[in-house]
Amino acid sequence: MLKRFKLYLNEMLMPTHVMTFMRANPPTAGHETVVNKVLDVAKKTGGSHSVILSHSQDPKKNPLSPAQKKKHLKRFAPGTNFKTSSAEHPTILHHAAELHKKGVTHLHVVTGSDRKKEMHTLLHKYNDKKSGHGHYNFKKITVHSAGQRDPDSEGTSGVSGTKQREHAKTGNYAAFRKGVPEHLSHAHTKELMHDVQHGSK
Repeated sequence: MLKRFKLYLNEMLMPTHVMTFMRANPPTAGHETVVNKVLDVAKKTGGSHSVILSHSQDPKKNPLSPAQKKKHLKRFAPGTNFKTSSAEHPTILHHAAELHKKGVTHLHVVTGSDRKKEMHTLLHKYNDKKSGHGHYNFKKITVHSAGQRDPDSEGTSGVSGTKQREHAKTGNYAAFRKGVPEHLSHAHTKELMHDVQHGSK
């Protein structure tokens, strides 16, 4: 029993990090759920955390700039460590390699329920394998479901970026409002909708 406790204690003392990678263009209530899951896992594991936002930007599917996404998501979830990807570090694998360099040994990744298996396979495939994204070798990789479909998935089921972009395009504020967290003020919701409209031109 004492041996098991020591092993458990040693694992808990290992540098742990919880991460997610999202497009969030625009951020929705679904993304808030993912962020909350990241914070919850970080609290339970005693690890640090980061929410990586993709840097992609175009009028059709990615109207918001990385800076705009970060601005709005900080209003969704104050105190969260939001970062953005870059041309040099565009994927979750690049960021995993960076975390490994910093001494992280236990990686936790949060994703939508429909991508959990895919993410688990991808991250384990490259563990201790050098590739274009760099190299990482974690002692343990755990993938958690945020308890819903991936909010970045294209389609019409549930709250999606696709629907929100369409609501912004048609000026349907009432529908757009339903797609963001309830605690977000009307002023901030209107600013988000305006930024989506402007970036879609």
